[in-house]
Amino acid sequence: MKINVDITNQYGYDIAVYPYNNGALPSNDKAEIVGKSEGKGSLSVERSESGIIDIPGMGSVLVQFMGEQKLSEYHDKFCEHPDDFDQCEQMVLIRYKTSELYWRFPSSADNAQVTLQVNDVGTVCLGKVSTGSVRQVALPELFIPPVFSVNPMAEPQDEAQQPE
Repeated sequence: MKINVDITNQYGYDIAVYPYNNGALPSNDKAEIVGKSEGKGSLSVERSESGIIDIPGMGSVLVQFMGEQKLSEYHDKFCEHPDDFDQCEQMVLIRYKTSELYWRFPSSADNAQVTLQVNDVGTVCLGKVSTGSVRQVALPELFIPPVFSVNPMAEPQDEAQQPE
């Protein structure tokens, strides 16, 4: 199973689109260049694989096809009648800077497709999905565990020795 990403480039720069398979650093010789100002391109991503859309001056968009994995905190666990989003089996994350789109669609989909557009100022816009639905989510970029002590290297003082 794979997904297809159709890309329209209205930005003033060429963008590069390439697979990021098996965690290997992608090489420029595998990149498809989507020309500036109305260029069109596409990317196919297999299950458990990723693809990158590199936008000059703006950064990269990561498309991760994660299969049957779920982000459980974004599903209605206590609903009597789950909506279509909760019932779809397949998961794709589209990550750009600190924003994420969470796309779910059924396993029975023959041609799962998403349309993305890079506008004239480099903003990535979701066009449409062929099946399923999309939610914007916020995943932490960095997790800092709770701090239990202000100065973890200091030795605890006995109550009798503490100043008043």
